[in-house]
Amino acid sequence: MYSLHVLSAIAPATAITLMATSVLAGPKLPSDCVGTVNSTSNCAPILACLGDSGIYFTGRAIGWGSGTHAGHTSADFGCHGEWTANGSFGFGEATLECDNGLTGRAFFTYQHPETGTASGLGMLSNGESFHVWSGTNVDQFLVNKYGDIDTSALCQSFAKPGV
Repeated sequence: MYSLHVLSAIAPATAITLMATSVLAGPKLPSDCVGTVNSTSNCAPILACLGDSGIYFTGRAIGWGSGTHAGHTSADFGCHGEWTANGSFGFGEATLECDNGLTGRAFFTYQHPETGTASGLGMLSNGESFHVWSGTNVDQFLVNKYGDIDTSALCQSFAKPGV
């Protein structure tokens, strides 16, 4: 009887520990985003840090050469927009429209066009700048060893796109 009582006391503590672990998990890249070269259905993860507040956006960009993007922010509002890449020069432009009224435009450069891996800098309608990253290889730069997005790396300042 004594051992049964001890086991019943351990189970609730274990459940509480597991729940706390899942709550502490950080943001992830979309796991079902599949890159398909030269396809209008190509999907690449997209991440952005909106201004200096630490609010970040995670989502997906769809298309090849041009397309749309959509996702959700850490402050619980959605954002979407369009993007276009300018051929072999490795430059592009993206728009941003958020459910809370925030808008913006960013210019980006490709580090690896075949995987859509790019980074850029833009300006928001509230006057703050924002940083954006996209592509299959973005996890090599912005994901920690636990598979979570490293929000401190995502939201750090840099002088120009592609650095």
